Amino acid sequence: MTSDLQSLIELQKIDSEIAALRAEVAALPKHVAEIEKKLAGSKAKVEAAMAAAKADEISKKRHESDIQDQQQKISKYRDQSLNVKTNHEYKALMDEIKFAEDKIAASEDKILEIMVAADARKESLKSAEAELKADTAENDREKEDARQRTAIDEAALAELTTKRNALRANVSEDVLRHYDHVLKVRGTALAPVRDNEQCGACNVMLRPQVFQEVMTNQQFMTCDYCKRILYYVPPPPKPEDEKARQSVASETPAAEESPASTEAPSR
Repeated sequence: MTSDLQSLIELQKIDSEIAALRAEVAALPKHVAEIEKKLAGSKAKVEAAMAAAKADEISKKRHESDIQDQQQKISKYRDQSLNVKTNHEYKALMDEIKFAEDKIAASEDKILEIMVAADARKESLKSAEAELKADTAENDREKEDARQRTAIDEAALAELTTKRNALRANVSEDVLRHYDHVLKVRGTALAPVRDNEQCGACNVMLRPQVFQEVMTNQQFMTCDYCKRILYYVPPPPKPEDEKARQSVASETPAAEESPASTEAPSR
């Protein structure tokens, strides 16, 4: 395989890693923004619960003030009833007292409703505050993770960029121009070719002569359709061939044993 072709294969691998890292770095602020949005929603729930509780307290005080006003009117009407001279005047005062008592009863009912609702609002506020606390902790943790991940990715990008520049320095300018153009248009600039004689990227069948030249990995060959740079990937060895090779390598000729001497010693 030519040095240009080998460098381009490594270059494409590094460019893919760089693209993935850049995509991750770009996605991290969006991820943080989503977390911030969730946290803002939790804060809004707490603020809404607190605002509702405050509104209930204001309403309760208003009804309590109305009760005091009506009680003062009733007291005044009772004092006036002691000095009336006609039944008509007395009846009118009694009607005013009855009207004030009805208003007091209505205000008391409203206060009771507010007090019952207040218990539910306290639980709602408690739940919202717990959710806010959990979301705040998660937000801080995720933001710290994002900062650490960004720092790691940027360090990796710097290292990969250095390797990329070194590889590009070993490739001719004409080849680099073609590589950069196809990478920009297609997303990848190289495609493997296997024994099916097809471009590994667009699956177009190669002409026999082109396939033969690609198999040598000594020619700068491109796909007629997608213009990617082609390189040949030989098939892996078959399992039976590998077993046979290992068997041959492990075989050793058996050692021949010489017969033991049975001759009696001379006297």
